[in-house]
Amino acid sequence: MPEFLIMQGQNLIHAKLPTLSSGKRGSGGSSESPVHAFVMLERYNAIKAVQFVHLSLAALSKVIRGNQLLTSDVQTVGSALINLEVTDYFSSTFTLTICSV
Repeated sequence: MPEFLIMQGQNLIHAKLPTLSSGKRGSGGSSESPVHAFVMLERYNAIKAVQFVHLSLAALSKVIRGNQLLTSDVQTVGSALINLEVTDYFSSTFTLTICSV
């Protein structure tokens, strides 16, 4: 049975992402195809989501080990994990991230 490594994508967790800029289509400003732009936007949003979840789980881990005080955000994440749910905190953050880019 293959071993599952939780930190297998560690390079994504610590990746520095460039800011996205909207190309000026139609005025000769960008030669990037719409498909390429879409794929790059999806990649950007996926990496941001992975980083956000990682930071949330890391905060929860620190609270469990006693290295950090419990905050309402960490409590929300922990309660949702116990109940096998996705928190409104995660969904609203991902929705805002995707809509604001």
